[in-house]
Amino acid sequence: MNVQIENAMPEGFVFERTQNVMHGAVNGIALLIVPVTAENQFRIQLHADIEKSAGKDNFLGFLGVLQQRHPFVQYAGYNGMNTVSVNVASREQEDKENLTILISELTSKCMECGIRNCCSRCKNVLPLRAAAVDGAPVLLCANCFSQVMNEADGQSRQKENMFLGLIGAILGALLGTVLWVVIGMVGFIAGIAGYAIVFCGMKGYEMLGKKLSRKGIVICIILSCLMIVGAEYVSLGITIYKELGDTYYLSMGDSFALIPAFLGESEVVGGVAKDLIFGYALAIWASFSSVKLRWRQVAQEQKSHTVVPF
Repeated sequence: MNVQIENAMPEGFVFERTQNVMHGAVNGIALLIVPVTAENQFRIQLHADIEKSAGKDNFLGFLGVLQQRHPFVQYAGYNGMNTVSVNVASREQEDKENLTILISELTSKCMECGIRNCCSRCKNVLPLRAAAVDGAPVLLCANCFSQVMNEADGQSRQKENMFLGLIGAILGALLGTVLWVVIGMVGFIAGIAGYAIVFCGMKGYEMLGKKLSRKGIVICIILSCLMIVGAEYVSLGITIYKELGDTYYLSMGDSFALIPAFLGESEVVGGVAKDLIFGYALAIWASFSSVKLRWRQVAQEQKSHTVVPF
């Protein structure tokens, strides 16, 4: 793309050089134009309430034939929610004319179909302002703009309290442990119990620690592994009480005191080891996808966010 961006800019648009985006309005419809230098293209971006419009099919039909009508259009599509993208091949000296033609046709079609701009984030039809959020150009209503500004400003102030997070993780994991014990009392080992220990641990960490980091997730996983062992220990004590309590007049405390002696029996150790192997395997199977997703979310949340109004 050898053309100067300013020379390709349609009338009424402004070029934000730092964010590499043009923004403006035609026929009352706000548009964003992003130069994609690597692909020698421009991307026209329209955020609109297409789903709420009675003229949706008419407008989508218009998009469908846009490439046939204009050879410089490389792509014209709708994301099914609120964003229309039209990619235009750069032809240097023809760029301003081609972009002007397309935005005129797009906005005229919006007027014909009763389609209005909407917020990129909440999709509500409200007065909008252009901005770059984490470098991506968007159109935001006043409420969403204030919200993303607050999120960006408050992110660095939100600190993780690891001590309280650990307490929360212990309390949360204990809730999951109760489920493990209850299920074990009826003779089952269920992956959902292991998942509950991990999930409740992370939730408790986040609630009391105010923030869940990757370090917090690792702590919760280690704690959950220990809790599974503890849950199996409790289950064994309850089993001893149920099997021998009436016969030998054992209290619950006596039954738990006998656990070390029972663990000296190879048959008992083998049964406990089998339960733990199956329990860990099922817990990993049930929790892996959830923990992986949360790990990615935390990584994304920890990235520095920027909001630049135009």
